Amino acid sequence: MDDVIVVPDSAGADLRRHLGLAPSAPLRISYIPGPGDVVGTFDQWREGRHETRVPIIAYSLMFYELMHRLEADCQIISLAPPPAPRSPRQDGRFRFDQVQERAATNRWQWIWSQHRFARDVTAQVARFRPHIVLNSTHTPAAAWKGMARGRKLILSAHNSFWPMGRPPADPKNRLRRALLAGQAAALDGAVCTSHECMRQIAALTGGRVKGEVEHPQIVDRYPLQRRDRPSNLLFLGRTEPSKGVFLLLDAFERLAGKHPDLTLTFAGSGSSEAALRARCAASPHAGRITFLGRIGSARVHAAIAASDLVICPTMTSFNEGLAVVGFEAAAHGIPSVLSSVVPAAELLGDAASVFTADDGQALEGLLLHLLNDPDTYRRKCAATALVRERLYDRSLSWGSALFRSLMSL
Repeated sequence: MDDVIVVPDSAGADLRRHLGLAPSAPLRISYIPGPGDVVGTFDQWREGRHETRVPIIAYSLMFYELMHRLEADCQIISLAPPPAPRSPRQDGRFRFDQVQERAATNRWQWIWSQHRFARDVTAQVARFRPHIVLNSTHTPAAAWKGMARGRKLILSAHNSFWPMGRPPADPKNRLRRALLAGQAAALDGAVCTSHECMRQIAALTGGRVKGEVEHPQIVDRYPLQRRDRPSNLLFLGRTEPSKGVFLLLDAFERLAGKHPDLTLTFAGSGSSEAALRARCAASPHAGRITFLGRIGSARVHAAIAASDLVICPTMTSFNEGLAVVGFEAAAHGIPSVLSSVVPAAELLGDAASVFTADDGQALEGLLLHLLNDPDTYRRKCAATALVRERLYDRSLSWGSALFRSLMSL
């Protein structure tokens, strides 16, 4: 795991000195991640293996490696039960505390569930008495102030707070933003999945918190193939209306009649899976639509390699943080098409094309342009080379960005 982050050999001593601690003093850090299986990732990390269930290097794996290098005592607040103890050398510094989110069937139950979750997380943090808390955007912002009491609080921002380019305008959402800005006063730093997340945190904190922007990292390198035309389209992600799956299907159906070699593949699962499968089965072009469902990391990369263009048509109803599919595609030399609320274009550069979110005609027009202009498509493919360089530059990883954020406290 030595290659997932780039930090100095003296990182632990440097951070303790920066925080005013003695070189041999305990350094306690609490981590409240998102809903992923951080326990399973820990099991793989302590065996010296990468997380095999996701196509990129997992954030929690980088956290474990950084904490190991810092010789920090860590509390991880997990939704799952703690892992079974194994090696005291590795396990002794990592403590897992389980906090469960209660199920909710309506909005009021959800609000109460979030309140209970925030209260329970804050109580667990207080008992551990960390110097620093690393908190993801999954945890309710109402918990930030309590977690930060007498400690430094870093936000790992995996999602934006409003759709990119669409700041709150109506009274209700402006009030929500004002409340969020008040809660953000507790933040001391941030690690951001995109420049848009960084900008929004700066806006909420009046520029006080700048944020470190990470770049997704991939373990393996993949063979590249020459592609001249985007005949095979791929959607990779959750099959939710807010992810634009029906918008994409509609655009494909309008194009398919005039482009008999055009195909569409959906890979992923979600609340709209059954409805999407039914729509695909009823399509006049059903024979050219493939539905893979939920697939693991190896099949993700196989699906990308079999495609010519990856589509991420997220709607304005979802606050996208980055969308890593464009980076996974670039690892194979394949460009992507993003809606205007997907904040990945700044990192993907010319390897991505952008259309106006929620606008099916705009998506259709952009796809038609790439179908009819092979030169533009080939330039997009060539532009993935710069993205690939960064995919394997561990100094840009989330774990490396976290260390820089720690040193800026």
